[in-house]
Amino acid sequence: MRIFLTICLFLSLPAIACKLPANTKLVIGCTYKCALPYKFRLQTSAWALGYDIDVVDLRTLGPLRAAMARVDGVLIPGGADINPDYYVDQVSPELQSYIRANRSLAKVSEEGKIRDPFEYGFIREYLDREDHANLPLLGICRGMQMMTVGQGIPLYLDIKTELGIKNRRYLYDRVHVQKNTLLDEIYQNDSFYGFEMHHQGLRVPYYEENAEKYPDVKVIAHSNNGKIAEGIEFASRPALGIQYHPEKSLTGTAAPVFRWFLTKSCEYKTSKVTP
Repeated sequence: MRIFLTICLFLSLPAIACKLPANTKLVIGCTYKCALPYKFRLQTSAWALGYDIDVVDLRTLGPLRAAMARVDGVLIPGGADINPDYYVDQVSPELQSYIRANRSLAKVSEEGKIRDPFEYGFIREYLDREDHANLPLLGICRGMQMMTVGQGIPLYLDIKTELGIKNRRYLYDRVHVQKNTLLDEIYQNDSFYGFEMHHQGLRVPYYEENAEKYPDVKVIAHSNNGKIAEGIEFASRPALGIQYHPEKSLTGTAAPVFRWFLTKSCEYKTSKVTP
């Protein structure tokens, strides 16, 4: 089975861009428990690239700054809603009033209470310090949303309520990619299908109306006629946020993302090795 999966992934990927030194492993830190689908995609992609990897819980590696120094890449997985308190004070008065009146649309959970302070703190640490400038980051679903919130950009509280379309649960959406962006480079295609499991997302109209306030954030993909942001990149970091779930998508959608992430992690690790 491992050989079959490796062959399939090799056939779907271009030439390896980074060679990991012998007898070394990539250490990928998850900001929360990376469930089996994430570990499976990371591991099979690593096999295809010829890498050995360890997937660890970033929270177990000590104080945040020290923990970040011990990993070669960070993945923020999908999961619970983000508490609106993390962004409500950073938006216009009109939107503040709306969010406070409708905050029950955001399902604050015990998982979220654990994750919000840690992941928000991680994003701020990641963006504020230049010694993290080359650390690769992949945010998936909630992960992209936390990358958004960490920059002060608000979220839709509930897509069905606010946009009048179905919440994106157990659906495949066609994702449209902007030219000359990171996702364009990764996929070399202007669209693909991604598996969706979310009812919130980057608040597109507010972002577009206030884009000058967020010079380090670029929305690079959309679905549903531009209503939903499906990808972001950071101008100053090797960071990709995606709203769809590549770990639950078909290989043609999954493999390019995880290949990019692991290749960047390899480049980051080898750059730290003293000749």
